[in-house]
Amino acid sequence: METAELRSPALLTPELLERYAGPCPRYTSYPSADRFVPMHARGGSSGAPPWAALQQAQTLSLYVHIPFCRSLCYFCACNKVVTKRYDSAASYLETVLREARWYRDCVVEAPVTQLHLGGGTPTFLNDGDLERLILGLGEVFPLQVGDDVEYSVEADPRTLAPHTLDNLRRLGFNRLSMGIQDFNPAVQRAVNRICPPEDVLALTEGARARGFRSISYDLIYGLPGQSVTSLEQTIDIVLEHAPDRIALYHYAHLPQRFKAQRLISSDLIPPPADKIAMQLAATRRLTGAGYHFLGMDHFARPDDGMAQAAAEGRLARNFQGYTLMPADALIGLGASAISYSRDGYWQNQHGVKDYTAAVGGCGNAISRGWKLSDDDRLRQWLIMELMCRLRVERGEVESRTGAPFEHYFRDELTRLQPMFDDGLVALDEIGLHVSERGRWFLRNVAAAFDAHLHRSGSGGRYSRVL
Repeated sequence: METAELRSPALLTPELLERYAGPCPRYTSYPSADRFVPMHARGGSSGAPPWAALQQAQTLSLYVHIPFCRSLCYFCACNKVVTKRYDSAASYLETVLREARWYRDCVVEAPVTQLHLGGGTPTFLNDGDLERLILGLGEVFPLQVGDDVEYSVEADPRTLAPHTLDNLRRLGFNRLSMGIQDFNPAVQRAVNRICPPEDVLALTEGARARGFRSISYDLIYGLPGQSVTSLEQTIDIVLEHAPDRIALYHYAHLPQRFKAQRLISSDLIPPPADKIAMQLAATRRLTGAGYHFLGMDHFARPDDGMAQAAAEGRLARNFQGYTLMPADALIGLGASAISYSRDGYWQNQHGVKDYTAAVGGCGNAISRGWKLSDDDRLRQWLIMELMCRLRVERGEVESRTGAPFEHYFRDELTRLQPMFDDGLVALDEIGLHVSERGRWFLRNVAAAFDAHLHRSGSGGRYSRVL
């Protein structure tokens, strides 16, 4: 995106941001996961379950959820277990590998092009267990190596040791994501996550020296005690480290849903107007330094593969966000992990105890999911096209529906009218296009096509866009 465009008050203003700042799904899937219904692998559902389509997958993506953390970050809304007892993690890995073996009969020899360890804190695992996990997965799935695959891991820079970087590279990991959130000491104390910038810099340089080809930082704006000035100072430190990718997330303060957030004083949360000012200031700082805004909170250096894929229309999206390695199917292992095939989604038991008991009893922990209808598939495709390529062609829609674009999506175009008026989207003889200005509001554009959302009118359950 052009820096001048971001700085033009006529193109991106606080008023425009506030207009579309309400609650909205993030669309890492369609339908969104809150629509899932009870589902399990012991029969009782009509037709073939969605995991049966794994047999037809030509490529696979793997996700492993490692829920353990050594300390509690007050802002966190992830599925996690805070513990200092390592034996619980070691036994959990045995369950994950048993679940992986359950999938052995579900898949053919499809190569794994993407592997992601998320959490929690995946680097809670010691080097021996990280190796045991990857070798165990390799006994079930055809793991690939080299530059044509992406192995990524989320890491806590407070506990990541150099020898673990060595081990990760030896196991094939080539992408590292570190949760920074903020470098201001007062903000770090308010969220119970103390992380000196010099430690992050040392890890960044160490990862680069070991051959990690992409390093990303996660930042959050709207945290307790943050201000525009303090966030700009954090951004300036980040720019000195020059990570390849940056995710700039909005903090959603929902203490009624997330117990840990009750440890944060609501009086310290910046008001909405300040959050909008923070987002504008951080964005101008990042784009002014040459980062490209990809949409959905993500920035990348122009020489990073993600920025290049966005420019060439090759981006894809899954439950980990934007990706360069779209696969035909995703297998999620571990508590709360979500899987995907061309026929739908399925999710594991959320709690570690329930997950462990389920896998111990029948080899899998599937508890809910969604079988895609033809209309779901159409909307899934359309939403991903808009979020990844900023356009959808009229002819493609009409060949899929057998109906004129304006007829099939009559209600959706009515919902989009304010966005047409604001220059966020445009419809012409070729199709529907999201403008550069509209990148900021991709969640809102996608929501216009969410049949489930508008059927139930349940927008209030989602986090705010800003």
